[in-house]
Amino acid sequence: MWFKNLHLYRLTSQFELSPEQLAEKLEEKRFYPCAKMAEESSGWVSPIHRSKEYLVHAASGCILLCMRREQKVIPPSAVKEELEEQVLAIQEAMGRKVFSKEKQSLKEDIVAKMLPRAFTRSTHIFAYIDTKNGYLVLNAGSDKIADTIYELLVESLGSFGAVKLVSEESPGHILNDWLQNGLPEGWELTGDYELKDLQDERVAKFKDNESENGVLADLIEDGYQVTKLGVRYKGQLKAMLQQDLVVKSVKFMDELLAENDDVDGEDELVKFDADFALMTRTLADFISDIISLFVVNTES
Repeated sequence: MWFKNLHLYRLTSQFELSPEQLAEKLEEKRFYPCAKMAEESSGWVSPIHRSKEYLVHAASGCILLCMRREQKVIPPSAVKEELEEQVLAIQEAMGRKVFSKEKQSLKEDIVAKMLPRAFTRSTHIFAYIDTKNGYLVLNAGSDKIADTIYELLVESLGSFGAVKLVSEESPGHILNDWLQNGLPEGWELTGDYELKDLQDERVAKFKDNESENGVLADLIEDGYQVTKLGVRYKGQLKAMLQQDLVVKSVKFMDELLAENDDVDGEDELVKFDADFALMTRTLADFISDIISLFVVNTES
């Protein structure tokens, strides 16, 4: 449940649905396994455990959701091999060339025949709505996955007003300044950086490096811009902050996690509830600082 990636949105209006009302709306898009001839299936599942029925979990004004995505796995090599055999058979039997349009049709037929026997692969993508602070946070590894769960949420609710965080000033310029002149109070560098030459797209990566490294200053002087900056926040978490304000590789510090060590571990729900409340409280401060430091607005 601890989020590793943060795609951040701000709600455009107060979220009015109660957890019970939200769960009722999500019910129409509850997850069901892939049909025999379907390539994939997506829908809502319990964010606590697959054995649970309730589709949301609420604590401290935040509502946790989970999308399950099931995809059929058909090895491209198997499709390619079967296609080559069929093309060869046609050429030998009819003495003619098989052109690309016919190959594509053959390929589609091969995939359709393989689908019913294909293995499935499932992924779970979590999100939560912070109803007090007006945030939507998606734990997605890519923009495409973030778009998928956001679209499912919109389909489930009929409409949903949220926009990605947008900075009024170039985040890359701000990150450059942080690297050169120091970070705001409570923020520290981890030594991980990625800089890109805006002219020819060359990329320079550093890991466990010192910010005083002269190479960094030279690169910035030559026109490189920080695209990813490893940061540590108030001793609570460390992460990679990107210039598009997506946060990757989030790791909550052991000292923070230890706050719930005394929670009764025998009751799974009690521990889950405590961890969720701790995570969302920590991220609320972190997100608030991002908005403040980057002068973020919500214009689409």
